[in-house]
Amino acid sequence: MNIRVTPSAKEALQNVEQNQMIQLSFDRGSCDIVNTIYEMKIISKRSLQPYEKVVTVEDLEFIVDDDMEEVYDNELVIDHAAGAFVFKNHNQIFNNRVGLRYINS
Repeated sequence: MNIRVTPSAKEALQNVEQNQMIQLSFDRGSCDIVNTIYEMKIISKRSLQPYEKVVTVEDLEFIVDDDMEEVYDNELVIDHAAGAFVFKNHNQIFNNRVGLRYINS
């Protein structure tokens, strides 16, 4: 999975600490799978579930589901504009209102 974080998204994620990860989890109850990630969760580093893997982009670690590659055609660009994160690739914008939530653990 190729994840790219734009400079504006990197700036918006500057408070993510070394002991934290960014979790991108699908809402499996939705029919439209590419729009089912409505928020990124900042969590403490933890062990992975069998269906998860870690993708490291620069100094950020993302936990993603194993099937994320096929959903996003193996490419996800995370941008930030108008106070929200934007998920897109070279072909389309998937979701332009992805939020960010810090999970205390």
